[in-house]
Amino acid sequence: MNPTDTFENTLSGPADLPPWQVKSSTHLLCDRWLKVRADHCVTAEGVEIAPYYVLEYPDWVEVVALDAEDNIHLVQQYRHALGVVALELPGGAVDASDASPVEAAARELREETGLSAADWDYVGSLAPNPATHTNRCHIVLARNVELVAKPADDPTERIRLIRMPIRQAIGLALEGKMIQVIHVAALTLALHKAGKWDARSLADKS
Repeated sequence: MNPTDTFENTLSGPADLPPWQVKSSTHLLCDRWLKVRADHCVTAEGVEIAPYYVLEYPDWVEVVALDAEDNIHLVQQYRHALGVVALELPGGAVDASDASPVEAAARELREETGLSAADWDYVGSLAPNPATHTNRCHIVLARNVELVAKPADDPTERIRLIRMPIRQAIGLALEGKMIQVIHVAALTLALHKAGKWDARSLADKS
């Protein structure tokens, strides 16, 4: 890269980084939660990459749920691939019946925690892994949440509900105790939007 290039110029377009051509695709697995696709790709320089495995997931949504006392509502649940109990944001897959990511967020928050919110803000979306995943992860900020129902009784998803001060959650994220990378990113962006991301004060007192 030319050292005189500005950062904006490096993001201006894909002219020097063209997409690969896909000669053929085959679905190796089709499940309700996941599709695995094998692509036969050719780069702009004519290099063949085959098979290149692509994971097709539905979009996901993560909810940063804040109450009127400046607490955040989190969940803990067992994650089988790593064999750990993880501290996470409420969230899940966006269903085909959901009209929007915000509607999906409201449904997931109610199902997992029994909470509902007076105010909803769509923060944005991130790519979980653009190298292999086709989906987006939507981030939704829920403010002034209150308990309105019992969480759904799902035997495949046993959840522990946790309420803590926002500042404590930031500290846990910075200490690496929230291991879901997308959840940490969602927490950061949503709290920044809400004017609640105050990591510098934590660093000053450490």
